[in-house]
This record gives sequence, structure tokens and C-alpha cells, in this order.
Amino acid sequence: MSAPDSAGSWLEIDLEAVRENVVEIQRHIGQRCQVGAVVKADGYGHGAVPVGRAALEGGAGWLVVLCASEGETLRQAGIKAPIFVLGAGLPSQAGQAIENDLVHAVCTTEMAQALSDAAVRMGKEARVHIKVETGLGRLGVEPEEAMGFSRKISGLPGIRVEGLFSHLSASDSDPVYSAHQFSAFQKVCSQFEASGVQPLVRHIANSGATLKYPEMHLDLVRPGLLIYGLPPSAEPPIGLRPALTWKARIYFAKRVPAGRRVSYAGTYVTRRTTNIAVALAGYADGYARALSNRGFALVRGRRFPVVGRICMDQLLLDLGDEPVAVGEEVVLIGRQGTEEIRANEVAAWRGTSVYEVVTCLNKRLPRIYPGN
Repeated sequence: MSAPDSAGSWLEIDLEAVRENVVEIQRHIGQRCQVGAVVKADGYGHGAVPVGRAALEGGAGWLVVLCASEGETLRQAGIKAPIFVLGAGLPSQAGQAIENDLVHAVCTTEMAQALSDAAVRMGKEARVHIKVETGLGRLGVEPEEAMGFSRKISGLPGIRVEGLFSHLSASDSDPVYSAHQFSAFQKVCSQFEASGVQPLVRHIANSGATLKYPEMHLDLVRPGLLIYGLPPSAEPPIGLRPALTWKARIYFAKRVPAGRRVSYAGTYVTRRTTNIAVALAGYADGYARALSNRGFALVRGRRFPVVGRICMDQLLLDLGDEPVAVGEEVVLIGRQGTEEIRANEVAAWRGTSVYEVVTCLNKRLPRIYPGN
């Protein structure tokens, strides 16, 4: 599948890279642990349904989403694999979760009651994983309350406590704090085992812990960035390939003299006679305004600076003496020839995380899946 002729900017998603990345992750963690591929936020901007299918084809045992509506989207696409809802959810969403056979996080009696009511009403079972707060400071039952909470909700009709999980705060940057969180979680798991309650699924490892802390793999890992070939920090110890390429087209180019102000507010002034090209991508597409006079793009396999203010729908490149023609491809993220711009690099230019770079890619960008 190629980019539509009308597209000025588009994303190409390599689903074979997703499959291979999941294979590599599974090889890294071993066969006793399953991969729960995180496809929330529309598959980190890559497309939840096609990425979810590719991850399952690569060997993932679960898909992981934020909310019931995301899970429903996968079910409507015909995906039958176990789907875990990470978010605490609202009681009003319980029926949607049960109707779509989603495994749901719980950390409040209100949500557990709503899931129970929906399960009884529909003649189904509500499978739940208790979220334990070990140090992220967000959602979850306090460790000392987890056992009592489990006993309380287990008495509700239609509820089956299937798992325990937690969420690491700084797995890619703070091994000491990560170990503290894991220890707290392990104590809760041990309490359950001592009481004769053996959770079938225990999970705490995100992408960073999947790579760095084999003791945290347990029954399930929840890699997000990794399945898209985006390491959370330094180069990973396993072979991963970025799945996403962002391309745009040049739709105007001209030779301008030295001293010419470029784009809004004149934040860039040409130092010599140069070729300025306009590409059809802007902050409305997710190419952030913060990249003004900071970013780079690939044209004809070479890096050129993004100059002047990023516009809503356009950006400008200073190509020096390189001639270009209208319609030529510009690569904003990805490889062109021997050069490559990675999403992590764009994140560094912006002073943000790679999560934000890919999840902020606008829906108006066509997603193309070559070879699929």
C-alpha cells in the first residue's frame, strides 16, 4: 500500500518490524513469561488494530489498553486474544468491559461492584487484576490493604480475582527505586500465596524493566515502546527495529537572497543565498512548534535544518545549494538512504519523551501499512 497522491504528509508503519520486535522480546524474557503488548493510545500512534494483530502474530499472549472503549475497538476488529484494561475505569464503563470480555484493573470497591453487577446482569464472569500502589503515587490499593481488598471483592457475585499488578515509576533511570517498588510488590504476592490465594497472573515490568530486570518478568511483561522499536533510553541489549516512518512532500521551493526573514516573527534570517523548501507538515500534525530552528529532516538522504517557526500545516527547510523539486519526499522520522532520524532524537530536540512524540501524531495523517 502506497501513500495516496493527495497526502502531503503520512506515516508508514512496518508491521513486520512489530512482529519481529515481539519475537525478540519473547526470546529475551523466555517462554515461561508472556508478552502483553501495550496498544493504548491507538497503538502509540501506530494504529491499535493492525499493531495488535501483528503483535499477536509475533507471539504476544495479551494486548493491553487503557480503557474499555479501546478494548471494544479491538474486539470489533475481530481480535479474540485476552485484553487487559490498565486504567481504573469508571463504574459507567463496566458494562462495556464485561460485554467485550475484557480483563479489568480494579483498585476501588465502586468499580468492583459495577463490574460485578454487569457480570451478573449479562450472565458472565468479571476477571479482574488488583492494582497495587508501590510508589508511582497514582492509582492503586496500598500494599497493606491489598489482601483485605481482595477478600472483600472476591465475595461479590461474578467477580474472579485473576491477577495482581503494579506500575514502575522510573525503571529506565532509577534502579534503586525500582527495586524498592518490586520488593513491595513481591511482599504482597507472598501474602496472597501464604493465605492460599495464588494469583494466576502477576505483572509489574514495563519496557525498561523488561530489558533490564529479569527478576521482574514474573508471569507477564507489558512492553509498550519496545514493540514499536523505540527503546526507552539507551540502546537496548536486544535487536529492535523502529516501525514508524513519517514522510512529507515538498510543495514549494525557491531561491532566496541573504538577509531574508523566514516564517512567522522572523526568527530565522538567511545568512546567504539559499534554497528554502516548504514541506506539508506542521504542529497540527504533531510536528511540535518547539522544533522551530531546532529540528532536522532528510531530503535526498541528507540532513537539513528546519528553519523559522513551525506553522500549523507547514514547515520550512534550508537546503543550501541542494536543488529540489515539488513533490519530493521529506523524512521527518525514519530512514532515507544511509541517514536516519529516530523518534528518540526528535524527543531530545523537543525536550520531551518519545512517548509524546509518537502519541501526538494527528489522526489526519494517513497510516500506510506497506506489504499488508
